[in-house]
Amino acid sequence: MRRALTQIANELGLNMDTLERWIRQGKIPVNKQGYMGIYNELELSRWAEKQRKNIAHSEEQKNFDKNSLNKDYQKENIVTAPVLTSALKKGGVFYNIKGSNKEDVLFAAVGTIPDFIGKDKDEIYRQLIERENLASTGIGKGVAIPHPRNPLAKIGLSEPMIVACFLENAVDFDSIDDKQVSTLFLLFSPTVEVHLNLLSRLSFCLRDNDFMAFLTHKPDRDLLISRINEIENIIDKNI
Repeated sequence: MRRALTQIANELGLNMDTLERWIRQGKIPVNKQGYMGIYNELELSRWAEKQRKNIAHSEEQKNFDKNSLNKDYQKENIVTAPVLTSALKKGGVFYNIKGSNKEDVLFAAVGTIPDFIGKDKDEIYRQLIERENLASTGIGKGVAIPHPRNPLAKIGLSEPMIVACFLENAVDFDSIDDKQVSTLFLLFSPTVEVHLNLLSRLSFCLRDNDFMAFLTHKPDRDLLISRINEIENIIDKNI
């Protein structure tokens, strides 16, 4: 993915000097190209998951006043909370999503997204298709993680949301393993930082072979949320 360095720094809570120094030192998985940063979304999400507790204590924040430190502490608690489970509860789990191709099922899936202030289904669909045109979000083994290229705070989303969709029929998603997709996890976040945290946690779940087999049975909402909550508790214990 390619984004302005200033935008990456802002969303990660870093100043530009720190970001550029860490890039030079190889401490962050971002390559600099002029005023732009180039990175692998999953790699940066994993980095953010490991490093987010240290960001609030970086040397650039030592001179902050007490109020600023309190704000950073509150922000960090939001990011480190077990948000994957709550995001899925907010988004919901839906079944028998119809469509014979990627575009159709994404259009149908967007129709399941719960209402929020400023929600614009056409804009969300446009951003999802734009992201798919850049590179498929099909991660293999019948699963895809569609998401917009940019956070949705500008159209009113204030809390992260994951919408799980089990398709009526598997469709071609140009996945990395060429396997058709039958399960979607639509991921929507108000900021890049929250997006990276959610993506990292969801990816952890999807690397578990037992969990992937569990998905093939199209579990009901409560079972799916319970299973993800169990895995997320394991993640939090190991942080």
